[in-house]
Amino acid sequence: MMNVTSVKRIHQSDWTDAGIRFIRARDIVAKSKNEKITEPLFISEEKYKEYSALSGKVKIGDLLVTGVGTIGVPMLIDSEEPLYFKDGNVIWFKNENKIDGHFFYYSFIGTTIQNYIKETSGSGTVGTYTIDSGKKTPIPLPKDRDEQIRIGQFFFDLDNLVTLHQRAPNDAQSRLPIQTGGAIFTKQGYCLLSSGFSSFRISSRKSFLICERYLRLLRLPPLAL
Repeated sequence: MMNVTSVKRIHQSDWTDAGIRFIRARDIVAKSKNEKITEPLFISEEKYKEYSALSGKVKIGDLLVTGVGTIGVPMLIDSEEPLYFKDGNVIWFKNENKIDGHFFYYSFIGTTIQNYIKETSGSGTVGTYTIDSGKKTPIPLPKDRDEQIRIGQFFFDLDNLVTLHQRAPNDAQSRLPIQTGGAIFTKQGYCLLSSGFSSFRISSRKSFLICERYLRLLRLPPLAL
């Protein structure tokens, strides 16, 4: 269904202090935690053009996933800004608009895919998520693409709200709950109203399970059909 691959290897001698961003697995992990990327790496535009001519360029909607270290952490490509990444450390899912990008991302951090990654990463001290495992990754999909888009957008908005709430000063957090759409957030925790999903008309059991698993990951109350 989707091409899962990597890129032509860039050598350490090709790293520069400016130019085209060069993404490592640890950079993806830092981004997922909303942490500042320390000591970012770059390659020259000339080297980028040379290597991307052989490997291709990432596009909006593609997914980069860590294959070493903290494995299975996804990064959604959401802009046209050029970048290159470290082969062997990062797996490239060439989406080509087959799956809604946000839905793809949030499905990837759900329990179905994360459990698969843990089970297939090997029993050694250092587990790895390989291209071969990536090609076999189970991705539950609603048949209706519009439903993918609605679910993906909902969780994107929810993530933004969580981030804003976490960045708010403590005195602001202790005031009245922040409410938007179907979600209410308080200083004590998060509560998602199941009625917030009624407007999305989630029709399939598969879509419901995807949502429920992600809510559990956020430690939010489960939905009820």
